[in-house]
Amino acid sequence: MKRLDINQLATFVTIVDAGNITKAAIALHRTQAAVSIQLKKLEEVAGKSLLNRGYNQFTLTREGEVLLSYARKILSLSEEALNLINDDDLEGVVRFGIPDGYARAFIQRPLRQFIDRFPKVKIQIKNDNSHNLYKSLHAGELDLILVTHDPLASGGDLIRREKICWVKAKDLTLDMNKPLPLALYEQGCSYRKGIIDALNHVELDWFVSFECQGVTGFDIAISNGLAISALAESLVKDEWSIIKPASNLPDLGEVEIALHTRPGEIDDAIRCFSQVLVESISNIAIKS
Repeated sequence: MKRLDINQLATFVTIVDAGNITKAAIALHRTQAAVSIQLKKLEEVAGKSLLNRGYNQFTLTREGEVLLSYARKILSLSEEALNLINDDDLEGVVRFGIPDGYARAFIQRPLRQFIDRFPKVKIQIKNDNSHNLYKSLHAGELDLILVTHDPLASGGDLIRREKICWVKAKDLTLDMNKPLPLALYEQGCSYRKGIIDALNHVELDWFVSFECQGVTGFDIAISNGLAISALAESLVKDEWSIIKPASNLPDLGEVEIALHTRPGEIDDAIRCFSQVLVESISNIAIKS
């Protein structure tokens, strides 16, 4: 049975990235003849020509384009596997930003998993609202942020969607004929703007009863029946009640949660922490 040789695949990728065999040989610290032999052996295993050769240049054949895609994946998986085998050797610092609501709902488990698996990596965590975390990321102060997705922000990977729920204390009776007492994050939070815009659109009166910097404020305001609010479903505590749609409160749709990485090169510590976060957070089940 024929098998692809990972060294030949690496040579093939280097040739394509370098633009020709001469430059690839320099990058690989090998002779042009040795690089050409590696390419020829790979083509023999594939049973197809991978390059349309011209004078000191080439184009990929259809088969070459297909194999190039797989070659990059195979090399990436090989690197990932070696990193996992050598977990104890991974070192570095990861500067991570997350709003405290998401911190309580999402990162306790993956954070413990990562620390146990990569004990030499230092994690520095900053709690702030999504708006400020975007600023910190682009100022180079953070490596990764898990935030409420901003449609105007470039990049980022959407890793979770959740319904936004209106919530209140279980024993609170709402009087829709009176202004609604709201617990909201401070100015700059996208949740705050979305809630206010939706209430104004359906012409419901409201006032800010609690302006919160973090989850403690919401705990006090909602649990004691002092205010209602709207939060992602995973942030709803067991002692709260989700307000039913029949209450005439506007439907707020879903929130999208995104993971953003700072621009530029990132090291293995940041890459591994990102992978652990994505795998864990995207699979968290909502409590029924």
